[in-house]
Amino acid sequence: MLKRVYLAPDEFIAITVKEMLASRKIKAITRRFETTWLDGLPKMMKGGWGDVLVDEKDADEAEEYIKEFLEEHQNLETDRREE
Repeated sequence: MLKRVYLAPDEFIAITVKEMLASRKIKAITRRFETTWLDGLPKMMKGGWGDVLVDEKDADEAEEYIKEFLEEHQNLETDRREE
C-alpha cells in the first residue's frame, strides 16, 4: 500500500523530491490533485499541487531523506512561494 510522504506545493518540487528518492533506491510516484476542468480548485482545497507517495515499508526512511533534502535546499519552497 502507498503512503503520502510529502505534500508538494508545485510540480517542480514534486518531481525533484521523487527523483531524489529514486537516487536513494526508494521508488516514489506523484499524484496530482488538479484536473483541467476544475481549474485549480483541488490545489486550493488540499493546500498543494499533489502528493509524493512511496510504499509503506519505505515511508519512514523517505520522510527522513525528504526532511534532510529540504533543509539543505530550503530555498526551493521559499522561492516558489514568493512567485
